[in-house]
Amino acid sequence: MTGPEPARTPEAAAARTGDDVAYRPEAVDDLVARIVEEEDAELRRGFASGAEFAVTRGASSREHMLHRLECASIESHLDRSSKWTEPHRRRLASNPAYRLPMPTLITRQAARDLSGVRSCRMCWPNPTGGEPRPLRRLSARSLGPQHVGHVLARPDGEPLGTIVRWGARTGADLFGVEHDEIEIVTSMGTETVGPDDHVIIWDLPTDEQAIRRKAQLVQRFADHGDGVAR
Repeated sequence: MTGPEPARTPEAAAARTGDDVAYRPEAVDDLVARIVEEEDAELRRGFASGAEFAVTRGASSREHMLHRLECASIESHLDRSSKWTEPHRRRLASNPAYRLPMPTLITRQAARDLSGVRSCRMCWPNPTGGEPRPLRRLSARSLGPQHVGHVLARPDGEPLGTIVRWGARTGADLFGVEHDEIEIVTSMGTETVGPDDHVIIWDLPTDEQAIRRKAQLVQRFADHGDGVAR
């Protein structure tokens, strides 16, 4: 005669494969919830330590990349619940030790000491201050509302100020011949170019976008004293 079957832990239940997993999805859900809580706690600790950057990791070291924390491309990496999609849950069900790669949150000094890690071209982390700015070349006539707030630059990347507004107007040369031109007003002055001339902007998020994302990070990682991420 045998005794009662011992109670199974969520890990043990999740370790069962095949049809058994379909009958006990709550076991996998409980395990995912605990993992996400641990992952969020690790991210909050990194943020509280003064982290300004994040390193995302791929299958090989060549895929490791440095980002600013407010970079839009790492938003999905920081939202740990959304990372645990159904395919990953199935792998977890068959192997409770399975985990997803976590971004590592680091300080500016730690970012300066990194080697062999590529820099994200979307956010230009530039922890050492010596990396070339990502530039974008476009025709003046293609300027649109989405470019307000971006930095207008010379071909070498030197800033001409943040774009405030622009507009088409009719100008005249030294001989009084009229021609179309575009006036670009920046925080540092005014630039006048032809509609078909090319202009250079810093291909980076605007200050407004960066500030908004930074505020979202503070809200995400704020310590509410109950150990739960909001």
